Amino acid sequence: MTDQSITPPKNIAFFRLSALGDVVLAIPLIRSIQKQWPNCKIIWITSSAVYPLLEGLEGVEFLVIKKPQKIKDYLSLRQLFKEYEFDILLAAQASFRTNLIYPFINAKRKIGFDNGRARDLHSWFVKEQIEPRDEHLAEGFMGFAKKLGIESHELSWELSVSEEDKAWAKQQRTQPKYIAINAAASKSERTWSAQNYASLIDEAFEKYQLQVVLTGGPAENEINLAGEIQSLAKTPIDNLVGKTKHKQIAALLGEVDCLIAPDTGPAHIAVAMHTPVIGLYAVARSGLSGPYQTPDYTVDKYPQALQQYLGKALKDAGWHERVHHENAMDLITVEDVMMQLGKVFNREV
Repeated sequence: MTDQSITPPKNIAFFRLSALGDVVLAIPLIRSIQKQWPNCKIIWITSSAVYPLLEGLEGVEFLVIKKPQKIKDYLSLRQLFKEYEFDILLAAQASFRTNLIYPFINAKRKIGFDNGRARDLHSWFVKEQIEPRDEHLAEGFMGFAKKLGIESHELSWELSVSEEDKAWAKQQRTQPKYIAINAAASKSERTWSAQNYASLIDEAFEKYQLQVVLTGGPAENEINLAGEIQSLAKTPIDNLVGKTKHKQIAALLGEVDCLIAPDTGPAHIAVAMHTPVIGLYAVARSGLSGPYQTPDYTVDKYPQALQQYLGKALKDAGWHERVHHENAMDLITVEDVMMQLGKVFNREV
């Protein structure tokens, strides 16, 4: 159903608290609104966990809140939002905790996800919903633009990174060929093994004499995985896991020749920084959450994982269906990744 045309709104609240990859994928939506309505004030309601990455996004005001944990947190948010009134709320997060915040936000229109992408009674807390589609997460965010009557054919992901952070990133490079590996995903079933990463690093170093840096956050599983990779690999590795700030990660991913990563937020940050990403996918389809880039360097073993562990053909699987099996990522071989790495370096010749 085509949405009614609307007069230019004076202000729009965009609500997305997490996660790093998702907020990056939402940036093209913000850019399309700015292009359509340059005089519209955009207030992005977000969390302290992702704001350091978004800080400095041109033309956007931020309202940074804490994810509510207790009833008193919701009461505080109700008091906070009494000071605001919006023409439009784009409710771009659908979880039980966030859904309970939407009644406190005063907006003439409250637009949320379609039922296929919504969770925890999301539709009860919004007045309108975007059209249901099987599409990439980035295109899903653009569904909000379409609901507002905005057509955008060119997606723009510009992150604000300081010259100081760019200079720091350049200082990390010591070799002509330089790659980053963000080894860990948020769930172990989406993470390639330490042995596979170590074997890849050694083989890549032997072939390309490249420099390798490990990136990641301060979570215990990320630090432990990086340490295990270092202990298994024969090649010297720069380990920056848990040692960098958000903007430094963005700058570093803009400096390297490519990023190798599973289904995790830094893959989308690298795309935003115009860096090729070799995505490692088997648990979810890359068309849903893979690096949104052209050409595609992704290793996608999702169809094989579906067949082997669920007994399903790709055509019979739901768009959001996952292969929850601990061995799914083992379908990706070192040779698969080396082939994609060759494509990256051949493109530079």
